[in-house]
Amino acid sequence: MTQHIHHGSCGCMAAFSRRRLFGLGAGAAALATTTMPALALDTGYEAMLLKCIDPRFTTNTWVYMASRGWQNLYSQFNIAGGPIGVVAPKFADWHKTFWDNLEISMDLHEVKRMVGITHRDCGAAAVAYGDRIKKDKDFETAMHTEALHLFRTETQKRHPGLPVELGIMDLNGKVEVVT
Repeated sequence: MTQHIHHGSCGCMAAFSRRRLFGLGAGAAALATTTMPALALDTGYEAMLLKCIDPRFTTNTWVYMASRGWQNLYSQFNIAGGPIGVVAPKFADWHKTFWDNLEISMDLHEVKRMVGITHRDCGAAAVAYGDRIKKDKDFETAMHTEALHLFRTETQKRHPGLPVELGIMDLNGKVEVVT
C-alpha cells in the first residue's frame, strides 16, 4: 500500500484553497443573517408525542404523526414504555424527568395537544406488569389502556384543558385509539 504525501502541487487540497474557504465562510455568514423558515421561532406546535424508545416503532410513529399533517410540527419525548414509563410504579424514578420536560415543552412550543402512544410486545410493559403481558393479548390491552388512562389523568392534572390523545400501536404500525 502506498502512502500519499501531500505537497503544494498535488491538487488534492485545491478544494480548500484560502480563496475558496473565505468564500465558504462569507456564504455561511450571509446565510446566518437571513431569515429562513427553518430558523423561525419554534412555537405553536400541534402536539407533543410521548412514545417508547423501541426502534421497531420509530418509523411507524413518524408516519403516524406525519399522516396527521404534523410533520415537523410536534415535539417528542422517548422513554422506555412511553406513557407506561411515566406512570408505572416500577419506573417511579423517571416520572419527574418527563413531567419537568413537559413543562418546558409547553412553555417553549405552545403545544396544542398531548399524544401518548404505547406499543404491542413492549419490553418495558413486561418489566412493569409482568410476563403475562407477553402471553395474554387481552391482559396486554387492559394494562396498556389502564396506563394510558392514568397518563391522561396525570397530564390533565398538570395541564387542565390540554387534549390528550392515546393509542396502542400494533407491530404493523396501525394505531388503536384508546378513548
